[in-house]
Amino acid sequence: MSTRPIMGRPSFVASARAIVQLSLVRTFTPVLLLTMAGLLLLPMLFALVFASRGFLSGDPVVFLVQRYDQLVLALATPLIALLVSTSAFSAESEDGTLLYLVTTTTPRWWIVKVRVLFAMSITAAASAVAVYGTGFIATGVHDPEHVTRAFGIAAAFGGAAYAALFTLLALYTRRALVSGLLYVIFWEGVLSTTFPALHYVSVRQWMLAVANVLTDATEKRLTGGPSLTASLAGAGIVLVASVVWGGRRLGRPRVTR
Repeated sequence: MSTRPIMGRPSFVASARAIVQLSLVRTFTPVLLLTMAGLLLLPMLFALVFASRGFLSGDPVVFLVQRYDQLVLALATPLIALLVSTSAFSAESEDGTLLYLVTTTTPRWWIVKVRVLFAMSITAAASAVAVYGTGFIATGVHDPEHVTRAFGIAAAFGGAAYAALFTLLALYTRRALVSGLLYVIFWEGVLSTTFPALHYVSVRQWMLAVANVLTDATEKRLTGGPSLTASLAGAGIVLVASVVWGGRRLGRPRVTR
């Protein structure tokens, strides 16, 4: 007498482990690692030049705020988040692995959530390395006006928000990398810095708001943006939207690119 197999509940821990392992294989290719290394080392090279000039370099607070904003918040953090968030989904869509994942008993929202958390962790850690490495080269263990600590936390916060945003973008567009680059260049780099009304929907401005609260520096670029409450609320909305809408997207029949 044969019995029908009973399909048990999915193991969230086991599925998360499998998804993370797939993400590691798909994400950390030699090209991506070299690109990430270049983005992380760029602000450190500027810090090395600053430190080599000694007292002729000027105020380290002004230098760090400018370099953190221009090279970390506006460049390294969003581009690393874009690369990490889009590479795994794009590769799996092409070879059919994503189609296999969505046909298992693992909830689709859980697949997206694990991917978002994976991209958030990598981006936040890489952004923090860029900030603290630059600060250590420029000023050593001394952290004038807590600038390095403030921007380290702000970059990690913004990296998490960018990762959630670009993960959702990877599920909804065929050319996530190109779309993400256009977003970083025009929205974050041009429009949000030109029109103050857009500060409330800019991840870069959210990061500056976080840094402004945590540092004693009074640089002009740190003020005039959204409040800390608005920044935290905006990042929270992006995170929830990425999981909810991303899960719905995976529920549709067409998941290939």
